[in-house]
Amino acid sequence: MNGPSATSTSLMKASSVTWLMRHPRTNTNHSIERCFEAVAGGMRIVASPPLQPVVHVVPWPTSGLFSMLQNCWTALKVQADIAHITGDVHYVLPFVRAKHRILTVHDVGHVQDPAHSKLKRWLLLLIWFKWPLRHCDTVICVSEQTRQRLRQLVADIPGQKRLVIPAAIRSQSLAVSNAKRYDTDKKVILQMGTAPNKNLARVWSACEALGYHLAIVGQPTDELNRLQGSSALSHSLHTSVTDDELERLYLGCDAVAFVSTHEGFGMPLIEAQVFGKPCVTSNIEPMKSHTGGGAILVNPKKGSEIQSALHIALNDPALRERIIQMGYANVHRFSGKEVAQQHLDLYRELLQH
Repeated sequence: MNGPSATSTSLMKASSVTWLMRHPRTNTNHSIERCFEAVAGGMRIVASPPLQPVVHVVPWPTSGLFSMLQNCWTALKVQADIAHITGDVHYVLPFVRAKHRILTVHDVGHVQDPAHSKLKRWLLLLIWFKWPLRHCDTVICVSEQTRQRLRQLVADIPGQKRLVIPAAIRSQSLAVSNAKRYDTDKKVILQMGTAPNKNLARVWSACEALGYHLAIVGQPTDELNRLQGSSALSHSLHTSVTDDELERLYLGCDAVAFVSTHEGFGMPLIEAQVFGKPCVTSNIEPMKSHTGGGAILVNPKKGSEIQSALHIALNDPALRERIIQMGYANVHRFSGKEVAQQHLDLYRELLQH
């Protein structure tokens, strides 16, 4: 990897980069925080001199108009050469005072949720995408799939750059001896998420047929309550887990089920590879492009394929080992170091113009 030129290095010294981040969510995932924690760690390694962005966290979780106004007021106080909104709080971008504004888009699914009314979908599209993108010179999408879906919602804007930089995945930090001890003697399948797109019902049915224990990371939902009331499947629900607790869950399971019907990136797939666990995932984008051969691909709408793949993942030692080794090889391109370098290249390019 070539080092930065003297010119670009001096530019980075003399310029400020600010990350504006959402308020950490409660009772839900912290994927954006984990991603940029990994990027920050990578920057300390690859940047010369080391770059430590100034981080501003908005004071309120987005939960209504008042919280959004408070967050926009915070954004007004930000001044920087480069202001990078790292995800979720897109609506604060127009209020930031900066020479260059960058927005990272992780997913667009929430503005297309059919459970929302037509009016609500229109408002979400306006507030989260159409308005902020008018004030943004660079958009980072975490996958080509997300970039294409964004283009369908908001046409390319003249002079605006849209590029793909993947999410960064944290490396393993705990020893295997810290693995979660599940209260079962059955094989354990780890299911990430309970939202409608996470396809919980089909994974539940597959585990019930196979006699496996299903460990679910997520919040209670009506669907989960219905499944619990109609089935005796051995399962456990893990809510509001910390990063260390999540790592212990990965280390202690036998395989990961991640058969979403749509995703912006698909972080659990790569996390499974980091922890050396075979993953059954969907044969759709972006997961299809992100596996690097280190997963079993299935049609997420066919429960029989999910069941068969989970059985193979735990009962074909040669295939299991091949998937795990290919997963280890694949995670390199999503490491904090690799993704940090791509961010640094972008920052330097902007500062030279």
